[in-house]
Amino acid sequence: MSDELRLLRYNTGTDKKVFVKLKNEFDAVIFNATIVAYSGSSVADLVSAHKRQFIIDPQTHIFQHDISAIQTFRKKTGTVEIKKSVEQYLATFPSALKSIILQERRPVFPNDITRNIDELANSVYQFETAYVQGHIKKKEYDKYLDFAGIRPTPRLAIAPYFMLKSSYSEDETSAWMQVNRKLIDSFVQINSGNFEVAAQLVLEQKVLTKASIYNLIKSTYDNAGISYIFLWIDEFDTFEASGPMRQAFYQLLSTFKELGIKPIMAYGGYDSILLCNNQITNRLFGVAQSVGYGESRAITPVGGGLPVNKYYFEPLHRRLRFEEAFYILQHAGYFDPAKSKRAHARDYYAHICKCAQCRDIIQDDIDNFNRYNDSIPFVVRARYGDISRNRPTSEASLISALHFSYCKAKEWHDVINMDLDILVAKLIENYKKYAPNRVSNIENWCEIYAH
Repeated sequence: MSDELRLLRYNTGTDKKVFVKLKNEFDAVIFNATIVAYSGSSVADLVSAHKRQFIIDPQTHIFQHDISAIQTFRKKTGTVEIKKSVEQYLATFPSALKSIILQERRPVFPNDITRNIDELANSVYQFETAYVQGHIKKKEYDKYLDFAGIRPTPRLAIAPYFMLKSSYSEDETSAWMQVNRKLIDSFVQINSGNFEVAAQLVLEQKVLTKASIYNLIKSTYDNAGISYIFLWIDEFDTFEASGPMRQAFYQLLSTFKELGIKPIMAYGGYDSILLCNNQITNRLFGVAQSVGYGESRAITPVGGGLPVNKYYFEPLHRRLRFEEAFYILQHAGYFDPAKSKRAHARDYYAHICKCAQCRDIIQDDIDNFNRYNDSIPFVVRARYGDISRNRPTSEASLISALHFSYCKAKEWHDVINMDLDILVAKLIENYKKYAPNRVSNIENWCEIYAH
């Protein structure tokens, strides 16, 4: 039996159609705490009906950022306020910490947390393990769950955590790591063996290049009583990272192997899934991604930009703008009129993707591939006049998300069941065929990690 955790991160109600179809391809669903606080009843329905194993990310790091990161502008009142989801989550916190955010309107500092270690650890533990259960108890189906023995339960519990910023001095970094260890110790004691416990290490990329960080990580997590550690590195993708950053991440994985702690990528793409292959020496033991996206993520995201049609090109394991994917297929001859559309469709299934979504959309006509690019016009109101743009239709967004998720399920199946040498050879071969200018980059990745 494999020991990898295949995690699907659930964000909004629009994810539900994809989630329900692919729920059996993942081991657990993971929610951000603010989503659970805001939509507890809906989350209770979701896990009761579809996925009994769930994880709640406590997101405590959001309270150490500038207060603007958790605020929103309300058009009705014309005021800037704390986001409702954050406010509802804060309602479960110790009053001293809640007051800092709501009354003082400032981020928390290490001394604030140190004075409230046990209270914060306990409130987060109760939220992760009892909040959803409290909503389930109000449901008509509550007694049925007990009778059938299918009550939802946390797959593991994550201790509260705070991030490391590259702007921190060594003393500040050390202070936050001391806070993280104290929170883990308190959390583990409160848990008292009820669930597996995980930590989470969130940091900006440049932190990994600091020579002192690895000894600090060792001293923080050594004998901490945790099974797993979630890793979230700001906008990090090892397929795109520089050589020094790749080496730094390799050292991070090596450090956790030495500590006997299983790392999980909190936001990861195929690079992270491939690192879960059990033949890799310094490996990962799980990856989470969202429905249709989420392979890497900024810790403090700024706007999402204009929506565009994207298609997951499985041979390269990348989300591409539809135009890029179309160009690759066109260059490879998939729309050449010398061959029938039915024959091109068969070639597509043989060499590009044969997932259920592609078969349903393309069928026997390769031209149906364009349905992934369906869009509708909308108007952007700009300073010097209105600008017309196109955005994906609801159907195009849905089928692209389904296709992405089917591809993820296949990637997991291949990585768990195939020999590493075969996976590496296939990866390099596909890059030679569809993105030859990036082959040396992928070969370098394999030299560092794939052994």
